[in-house]
Amino acid sequence: MKAVICGKAGSSRVKLKNYRPFYNELSLTDILLSKLVRIMDKRDIFLSCELIEYQSVAKTWGINFVHRNEKYTLQTTNNVDVVKGICDDIPGDDDILFCSCVEPLFDEYSKIFEIWDKLDKEEFDSLNVVYPHKHFYLDQNFNPIGFGFGYWHKYSQDLQPLYRMSWATEILKRESINKISYMVGAKPYWYESYSPVVDIDTEDDWKLAQVMYNFYCDKG
Repeated sequence: MKAVICGKAGSSRVKLKNYRPFYNELSLTDILLSKLVRIMDKRDIFLSCELIEYQSVAKTWGINFVHRNEKYTLQTTNNVDVVKGICDDIPGDDDILFCSCVEPLFDEYSKIFEIWDKLDKEEFDSLNVVYPHKHFYLDQNFNPIGFGFGYWHKYSQDLQPLYRMSWATEILKRESINKISYMVGAKPYWYESYSPVVDIDTEDDWKLAQVMYNFYCDKG
């Protein structure tokens, strides 16, 4: 297994999201790396970034640095091309852990590796993390989803879950990458995580994630 961290430097909504201090002077990239180096050979971990100056982060952790083509950081570039471009930079034909840094509370890598090793790779070509939620959601026309208004109203624990994808952690067969170049394979295995989750996409998300991360670090 190889791991590639999508650690681009440019971010339009949260400046230097992956590299600015987040917790105790550690960046989101540092926090992710601290989890991966515990369970993986450092030689199998790659930091993909368009700015060569962040090679220093890779050196600090003793991992590999890949100087990413800047076109694979642009929002105008097709996502399929981005996935293929990033993964093509990773040597070998190993399966790839494709991850971003925006989920600091997720730390179930050992578990998903264990599951992946046991899966029939003819039956599954990717492992994708989802978060089940049981809430009273309404559609765009304000119709209830999975429950009803009135005497047939369900309690929340009786609702069928809806699943959230964060796109922060996937395992992909190299064959799947070469064929469809996407974060979800044609035959995905859905791994349900019950970890608290916040996807850092805005400055407010950043602040909320810091509060949550501090809380769980202090609690643990």
